[in-house]
Amino acid sequence: MKLFSNIFSAVSGNSFVGIDTVTKPVLAGGKKNPMNGRVTKIMTDASVMVFQNKKSNGYENMVKRRLLKEGKSPESFTLKPRVWGERVENSPIVTHNGKEYLEVIFLRPGKVTYELDGVAIDPSEIIGLDRKEESVQGGLDDSVVIRTFSKESIKKIKIGGLVIQ
Repeated sequence: MKLFSNIFSAVSGNSFVGIDTVTKPVLAGGKKNPMNGRVTKIMTDASVMVFQNKKSNGYENMVKRRLLKEGKSPESFTLKPRVWGERVENSPIVTHNGKEYLEVIFLRPGKVTYELDGVAIDPSEIIGLDRKEESVQGGLDDSVVIRTFSKESIKKIKIGGLVIQ
């Protein structure tokens, strides 16, 4: 996707996007794990939201709206600074060590499958696959899940009626 940053230049506020990704999950056990580096995670038809943070932070706004909806104080949530990378001003793009990433809020994860050496495998059979739980955001029951995907891991983007592969 050579026009990666151009794809999102028309986003004003936020936009709903469909993405397909292919990633290599980190497996516990490091080099001793016989499956390390051989497992691929394929996600198709995920529904996400990208946000540009032009006038305010889209993630923070969504967390606070959900807290209000749950009858909780939005003041219980404090946005923390990014742990890594630098967000490109007025865009959902993050840069880090010369690479580009897309930061999204998950609305629906889509279908996830795994492959070992290109052959389908049940996730329960993957040695060291982390089944991590989402963190709690200021006591929010309906968490706002934010993820950052490298440009290389995104195989398809659907935005504004366009499909980019």
